[in-house]
This record gives sequence, C-alpha cells and structure tokens, in this order.
Amino acid sequence: MEREEEQGKKQGHRWVWWLAAVLLVLTAAGGIALCWGNQFSLSLLLEGDGEMFLEYGQRYAEPGVRPVFAGTKLLRGGITPEVSVETHNGINPDRLGRYTVTYYADFHGHRASAERVVWVVDTVCPVIELVPGPDRLPGPGEHYEEDGYRAVDNYDGDITDRVVRTELEGKILYAVADSSGNPCYAERLLPGYDPIRPEITLEGDARMVISAGTFFEEPGYHAWDNVDGDMTDQVEIEGEVLWYKPGTYPIFYTATDSNGNISTVVRSVEVMGQPRVAPVEPEGKVIYLTFDDGPGPYTLALLDVLDKYDVKATFFVVDNGYDDVMREIVRRGHSIGIHTMSHAYGDIYASPEAYFEDLYGMQRRIADITGVETTLMRFPGGGSNTISCPNPGIMTLLTEAVQDAGFQYFDWNVDSNDAGGAKTANTVRENIITGVQGKRFSVVLQHDIHAYSVDAVEGVIRWGLDNGYTFLPLTGDSPTCHHGVRN
Repeated sequence: MEREEEQGKKQGHRWVWWLAAVLLVLTAAGGIALCWGNQFSLSLLLEGDGEMFLEYGQRYAEPGVRPVFAGTKLLRGGITPEVSVETHNGINPDRLGRYTVTYYADFHGHRASAERVVWVVDTVCPVIELVPGPDRLPGPGEHYEEDGYRAVDNYDGDITDRVVRTELEGKILYAVADSSGNPCYAERLLPGYDPIRPEITLEGDARMVISAGTFFEEPGYHAWDNVDGDMTDQVEIEGEVLWYKPGTYPIFYTATDSNGNISTVVRSVEVMGQPRVAPVEPEGKVIYLTFDDGPGPYTLALLDVLDKYDVKATFFVVDNGYDDVMREIVRRGHSIGIHTMSHAYGDIYASPEAYFEDLYGMQRRIADITGVETTLMRFPGGGSNTISCPNPGIMTLLTEAVQDAGFQYFDWNVDSNDAGGAKTANTVRENIITGVQGKRFSVVLQHDIHAYSVDAVEGVIRWGLDNGYTFLPLTGDSPTCHHGVRN
C-alpha cells in the first residue's frame, strides 16, 4: 500500500511538472498564452503570524513560508513548486527592538518576496530584594535607618538607583519599573509595628437555635493573624450554653496576637423550651396502676390479669433484655414510659449530660423495639430522691429540664411498698387499697419484677371495680403527682 501511494505521488508530480513545462513553452512561444490571456505569478505565503513577539533571550524559531505558483486562468488554485527560499532575519534575541524577516524565491523567471515583523520584547518584571532588619521598633524621636535593598532586572541588570522609596506609618513601600515599563513593588513592615487585629471566623451560624435537652456542640472556628499566622489553637472561649435550660447564651471567642492586638466575636445560642402540657384531673375516681423496673419474668402474667378485666396500666421500663415482652405491652394497649437504661444511680445522676444520655438512650431503645417514641418518664428513685445528693442540686435542675425538653415525668401518691417492707401479695394489696381511699385519683407505684406484687394486682382491680373506681393508663396530660424536690 505504501509503495502504491508513493508511486501515485511521483506520477502526480510528473504530471504537474509536465503541465508546467508545456505552459512555459507556450508562454515562451507567446502565441497560445497570449491567445488565452493567461498570466502566471509566484507568491510566498507566511506560515504563522505576520507579526510575532519574542521574549528577550528566547531563541527564534522560524515558522517558514509556502511558495505558490498560479495563473489568472490556468492553475488559478495554484501549485506549490519545489523552489529554494532565501531567508534573511538578522534577529538578535538579546536586544530589544523591531526586526524584519525577508523571504526571496525565483521560479523560472518569476520572482517573489515576503516580510514578517518580529518584536523582541521584555515582559518580565524586575525583583526587589530587601535586606532583613533588626526585631525592634525605632525609639521615640528616632528615624528608621534603612537596612538596604537591591533591584535587579533580567534586561536592565541592576536598577537599584531607580527604586522609589516611600515611608508610611509602620511600613516602607518600594517601587521600581524597568526600561520596558514592567513594575515591581515590595513592602517592609517596621519591626514591632502591627496595627492589624487577628481575624476570627465562626463555622456555622453566628446565631443558633437549639431545642432544650439537645446537647450543644461547638460548630468550630478559625483565627488568622497577618503576623502570627494560624492562631486557632490560641483562641480563648468564654460563656456556657445551658442546653437544658431555655434562654439566650452568648459565647465569646477572643484571640490576642503577639503584638497585643485583640479580636473578639460573639456567637448567640438560643435554647428553646417545649410548651408544657398542663395536667388534667380525670372525672370520677381513677386509679393509675404503674409498674417500674420491668419488664420481667412475671410481666406476661400481669398482662393476662389486666386483659381479664380490660384494665390498662402504665409500664416505666428499663433495658433488661425483655424486648418481646416490651412489644407485648404496647400491642395490648398499655402506656409505656422511660425509667432508665441501667438504673445505676451514681452514673445517671453524675451530671445533666449523663442523665440525658441515659434518658435519650432508653427512649431510642423503646422506639426501636415497639415503634413508640414515648415522652412519658419516671426518675429512678422519683423526683424527690436523695440518692442523687452526691451531685447537689441536680434534681432541681433535671425536674425542670426534662419538661423543657418535651418530656412529662410522673411521681406517685400511693406507694405499694413492694420495694420496701411489703413482701407478700396481701400486704401489697392492702397498702394500695388503703392508699387510694379518700383520693379522687391515685398514681400507684409497683414493680412488676416482684412476683408477690404482680399477684396482688387482681385483688386490687376487683376491689376498685366493686367500689366505683376506673383504671386508666397515664397519658401526657394525666395528673403527675410531682413530689417536693429535695436535692
């Protein structure tokens, strides 16, 4: 294939040269060419631009020209003859200026020429080098003594004598331009002079709103100084967000650079409390049976007793592995509330953060198991407990905080004493019956982890129904029976 293409090219060249020879003969003869009125000419077409710019010191690369032989009638499209082109440039890349490149060619008595303009230019800016000075400010009445500088250009060489020096407050400006007008600037900050304060940038919003009970997490910040650079790790933060208490809390971020310049920005965090639901007393005589610390091994039997009398109760549960029973409580239509994940008093009352971690943890467990995101809850030990006293005031804080976070906590006004001295079903039953008498509504405390307490329930229900009581589960607007807080 390559050989055939090469032969085709040679044949094409022979045909062109044959035609050119014939035309030359005819032209020389004069007769036929004159009859046709055809005229031939040779021209040189520039490759690349007709005006080029060459950076000072850069080697010139010749783009070249293309000769074209054409007639006014025949060969109007022209041909490219094999002809020698003479090129003259005289370009000196080490000297700025305008240069002309000329091209000459001759083809069988037809002459042609062309020109290209080449500019050797300098577009590189000079450089100003400053001699470092001492690390001190001039004293009162002293004038800053110049430590030295030098300006060098790639074409002009040393142009230090052209530098224009301007003294300003706290700094000196240096400016120079080379012979081609390329500028250069430099600035010297006088030692110790720094009027610029650090810049502090807050991540997130400068004004934030969070719900009460939602832990506040610092979104972050950055600090930068023109002299000291990154100062983020030197930022001092003042202010505290009481995420459990409604209010507006300012947080101050302060950065002080090495020259004593101080910057402070403020972030405002508003803690929004949830509207509180006012308890509503039920009509008639009502008993709310409530059970803590379960589910347990006796809870299913308790559910059967409640079903037998179509009574609904409330279970404040813990995370003890009885997931199926927990689901059954909800399936049978009883109220479910949060008691605690661990019931470890020392851990959950160690701090507000610890308590809410336990509270939210148990809320998530109940939701995962039953699909109910309950806001009913009971404090371990009740709202009046003194078990939390190693952390003074925490119950005063928590009893308000849980309500601001949208929870409703329930204490009790009838204690079965099944976690104390009552160890038989009869004793538990009598304690409850005695406790509810004379009350329009009773919130009864029991524990379904004790068999004897579970065994007492049927007797309580039968007595209550016989004496005109209604049994109801707790809801968000039920009587809360809050105790007096003692811590």
